[in-house]
Order: sequence, then structure tokens, then C-alpha cells
Amino acid sequence: MKNLLVLLYLLSAVMIVSCSKSDKVNPSPQDILNKKISDILPQQYIDTLAKLGLTVNQGTTPPNVEGAFSIAPLILKNSNIKTDYPGKSFHDASVKFFEQSTKDFGIKLVGKFFLNAADTSITTAISGSGNNFTVYGKVKSVSADKSKFAYFGILLSGTKDGTDLKNVTYGIINIDNKNGTGVFINEGQGRVAYDKDLVSGPINFDAVSSLKNRERVFLAAPSKP
Repeated sequence: MKNLLVLLYLLSAVMIVSCSKSDKVNPSPQDILNKKISDILPQQYIDTLAKLGLTVNQGTTPPNVEGAFSIAPLILKNSNIKTDYPGKSFHDASVKFFEQSTKDFGIKLVGKFFLNAADTSITTAISGSGNNFTVYGKVKSVSADKSKFAYFGILLSGTKDGTDLKNVTYGIINIDNKNGTGVFINEGQGRVAYDKDLVSGPINFDAVSSLKNRERVFLAAPSKP
């Protein structure tokens, strides 16, 4: 009886090790997505934006959102920055998504006036199901004199409807401010804004004109009283 119990124990251990190795060799789509998102920004920052009203659409079957879209008029929904107030308006933004992958949930993002006059995500992922999606990006923002910088997480959620995006909400949050103190909002501070008319139509992204750097107000640190 004792020998039988030992044998069963050894068999169980072998099965656990085998399953563990199998998971690493053949990770599930959800495992691949989770790893990609965690490489972009920690879960705590996603949770912060969710508490501020950002809907995070989960799932491994997001719609194809490739294309360029106008996100305007852009209104603040909520913020954890004392000087902000709901209803505050921001510069009209635009975004271009391309090279979306169904294998590793990668996607590329370039934008205007989400963070700066021009934004390019260092690394990006997409989740969702049906027509609902959330894009996760990590963007480096550099001060005007190039002496300081910070890393921001940017999330965009919405619904793909034909050639349009609908109900677009997006959030930005400072995820690494050790080289940006005094220039950017503090680490952990973020904002959630939305497209007021609820429809973000397609545009020719390359034809969108950029305004001067002095008009980049979205990431400014709160002014001192």
C-alpha cells in the first residue's frame, strides 16, 4: 500500500511538471495576451484608469481596427489630478492603427494630441471580443528642451462599427516619471477622456496638420497656486 501511494505521488508530480512545460511550449491565446499587456504597463495602472471610468474590453477576439480616425470633440470624463474637472475640453486628437496581428495581439499606434503633437507607441497590444476593443500602448514623452522624459500608458476603448469607431474613451497615465519630475503629471496620475459626439470617423491621417509645440497642454504638470 505504501509503495502504491509513493507511485501515485510520483506520477502526479510528473504530470504537473509535464503540464507546466506544455503550457510554456504551447501558451494559450489568453496567456500570450496577458504577457504582452504586462510588458506594456502594470495592472495597477489599468485598474486606476478603470476606476476613473475607462471600460476595458477583455477577450482574445478583438475586431480589426486598422485605419485612421478623428477623436473629437474630446472631453474629460474623470481624473485623479486635483486641478482637473469633468467636462474640460482638450485638443482634438487623431489616431492611426496598423499592422494588427491575430497571433500575438500586437498592433501599431501613432497619434496626434493624445500626449503630444505626435505620439508613437513603443509597444502596443489589443484585446476585445465581437466589435468591442481596447488598445494598450506605452509612449515616451520628452520635454520641449529634451532634458526630461517620462513614460505613459495610453488605453483606447471603443466599438468598431463599419468604417467608424463608436463610443471611444481613452485614458493616459504616467507609469514612469523618475526622469520627468516637475515637467509632467506625477507617476500614477491619469485622465480619462471621451469623444463627445460618440462617433470617430475615418480620416486621411497624413493630411492632419500638426500645431506648434506650445499648444501641447494635455500632459502639462498642474500649475502651482
